[in-house]
Amino acid sequence: MAESRDLYKESGVDVEKGDALVDWLQKSGSIGTRGGEVVSGIGGFAALFRPDFKGMEDPLLVTGTDGVGTKVLLAIEENQLEGLGFDLVAMCVNDLYTVGGRPLFFLDYYATGILDSEQFKSVLAGIRAALKQCDTALLGGETAELPGLYAKGHFDLAGFVVGVVDGAKRLRPEHVASGDILIALESSGFHSNGYSLLRKWLKEKKASPERIKQALTPTRIYWELPEILKALPGSVHALANITGGGISGNLPRVLPDNVVAEIDPKAIPTPKWMQGIFDDYDAPFASVEGVFNMGAGMIAAVAAKDADAFIKACAEVKLGATKIGSIATGQGSPSVRYKG
Repeated sequence: MAESRDLYKESGVDVEKGDALVDWLQKSGSIGTRGGEVVSGIGGFAALFRPDFKGMEDPLLVTGTDGVGTKVLLAIEENQLEGLGFDLVAMCVNDLYTVGGRPLFFLDYYATGILDSEQFKSVLAGIRAALKQCDTALLGGETAELPGLYAKGHFDLAGFVVGVVDGAKRLRPEHVASGDILIALESSGFHSNGYSLLRKWLKEKKASPERIKQALTPTRIYWELPEILKALPGSVHALANITGGGISGNLPRVLPDNVVAEIDPKAIPTPKWMQGIFDDYDAPFASVEGVFNMGAGMIAAVAAKDADAFIKACAEVKLGATKIGSIATGQGSPSVRYKG
């Protein structure tokens, strides 16, 4: 009898390698959460989670999904993959914080042409580190080997998160009022947005290894926010995650009609190394503020009487917070106006 051939493997898909990585992930231990109990996680067709909603008046599930964009390409080109898993989690869970929620569990999707065990483990290590920081369970995921769709050595990532918020306490645009103070929460850098432009710049001038390392700084997770909101009930009226579209494209999403966010560009806490990149490529503020976060990874609208208390609470957990403007009365759809 002729020896059996693995026709699927000959087509470029190694099922055994994929199974081995799932086994590795299971044996490496699960990430838990205080928000509930993982009943059945990685390995089955579907995962089970028992949530703990004690103390909530109106528990609402809140969800989010995101990726890392072309930052993946820069990391692959530079063989610096360690931060991508952290980026993936951060881009998802930060959205949940904008409604006052907290994440419960996370799932990932990893798609590649030819499965590389070391690449996979680097990314998953970052995911696990990020989930530990924001107290979120890794409940499952999917690894897809797609030869022909992705070039050798290339892959893409997507993340999915489910959380909870007490409907009685959730943040919403209607809470924002004229006189509220706008406070920027410092970013760790470019986070995971605008990398098609950033990669172009870095290639044009053959950026130094130090500059590449700075550009690949992982996205900050604002994991401290749930406790800060709990400590200052009613003080924070809105939170905007500044992602693709920059401040002017994201802040209005959490504001009501008939207001204007007046911001002093000079007050935004742009890191010196980030400003150095803008200067090197002759990119003035007006040309890039709609692309990058400019150093303001999250912006809070806070009641004026509580602004200093909010900044103090942030400082106590080493979360940089800076006043950058205020809410004024406007007309029609909400907008951003830069002063000076």
